[in-house]
Amino acid sequence: MKKLLSVFLSMAMIIGVVAGCKTSNNANSSSKSEKVNLTFGFWGDTKEADMKMALANAYMDKNPNVTIEFEYTDGAGYLTKMQTWFSSNTAPDVFGVPSDTLFQFLGNDKFEDLSSYINNDSMDKEWNMDTVNSVYSSDGKVYAAPFISKTFAIAYNKNLFDKAELAYPTNDWTEDDMLKAAKAITSGTGIDKVHGLRWGVRPTEFYRNLYGDAVYDTTTDKMNAANNKQFKHAVSLFSDTIKQGLAPNETSAAVSTGGFETGKFGMQLCATWDIATFQSMIGNSFNWDVVMLPMNTEFNTRMLTTYRGNGWSMSSSAKEKQVAWDFIKFMSANKESQKTAQSFGIPELVSYANSDEYKNDFAGGSEYNKQVFIDMLNYKTGFRNLGVYAQINDVIKSQYELLLADKTTVDAMATEVQKQGEALFATK
Repeated sequence: MKKLLSVFLSMAMIIGVVAGCKTSNNANSSSKSEKVNLTFGFWGDTKEADMKMALANAYMDKNPNVTIEFEYTDGAGYLTKMQTWFSSNTAPDVFGVPSDTLFQFLGNDKFEDLSSYINNDSMDKEWNMDTVNSVYSSDGKVYAAPFISKTFAIAYNKNLFDKAELAYPTNDWTEDDMLKAAKAITSGTGIDKVHGLRWGVRPTEFYRNLYGDAVYDTTTDKMNAANNKQFKHAVSLFSDTIKQGLAPNETSAAVSTGGFETGKFGMQLCATWDIATFQSMIGNSFNWDVVMLPMNTEFNTRMLTTYRGNGWSMSSSAKEKQVAWDFIKFMSANKESQKTAQSFGIPELVSYANSDEYKNDFAGGSEYNKQVFIDMLNYKTGFRNLGVYAQINDVIKSQYELLLADKTTVDAMATEVQKQGEALFATK
């Protein structure tokens, strides 16, 4: 479904991106008068798609000899879209890559290696190369340039903390501090109940590697569940808080009555993309902020955030590779472009992400501590939800649901996960 981008863009969005743009480095292999066509693939809901189209239209505005066509889908269908592109040799010149699915394509020669482009243009001075090397690279090949990163933190309701006469959490708080606060805040019953915590649907994602000793090793495909103290502790943390009534059970789906924005949760595990909802729905009804995930004193480590990175890749069959690279840089290393994208994740342009301008830009919404999400990048872990890993994840979730229903124990759960996981890896 390819259409010209200009059909979908409002002039307000275009002007917002273009107004502050510096002239992009002319990396085009062709002259400015030669007509160049690029294809651009990405995913997103309406707002995110509009943002990405605005960037492409702004680039065309700066480079009138370039015409960009696009092909996009929602997030749920994007993996299938990528697989179709590669199987039919129709991959767009530039396309988005989510970090949690990139592992499926490592070794694929349909990706242009971006190493030389990054080195030639000294992009190590613009981006966090730890992210590039750990998230988008394998065997010396760089599969994507970074665009935005998404991490988790804890949102907390200051009004409920005040009511319980509790000090607000700080970045050196511990799990014990969190649990004490949750117990002090939890009150009431039925529709009037106030929960101290809200995990949402995230426990089945987070307990796989909450403290650094993962339930399975994705480099060796070995299970690590049966004797894993950290895995057992993580499972116990989530299940106990639910059984004790400190958090609702949302293992399979979020509650229909709303979340943190209702004012009925003292704390919530939240992601960068939740902030826009908080800002638009909470308004002046209560005061809130965010804090880093707490420290665990037993394992002497902070809880790890699962990580979602969004990058840009180039097709190895792109005819105008320098133009494609210039477009990627425009989106990922241009301040105004990164400013446009910042409401969807942490900008990857280090100079902007570390600037007071970024940290104090709340787009007219409630102020919060943006630095928290940036700092959580130092405590990130990847996760996988495809292939055999998805099958093992389903096993863990099924066992976790039995634990919540008091039909198994933590030790028995870990043993069964080990057994079934080994069987699934053996058939990979």
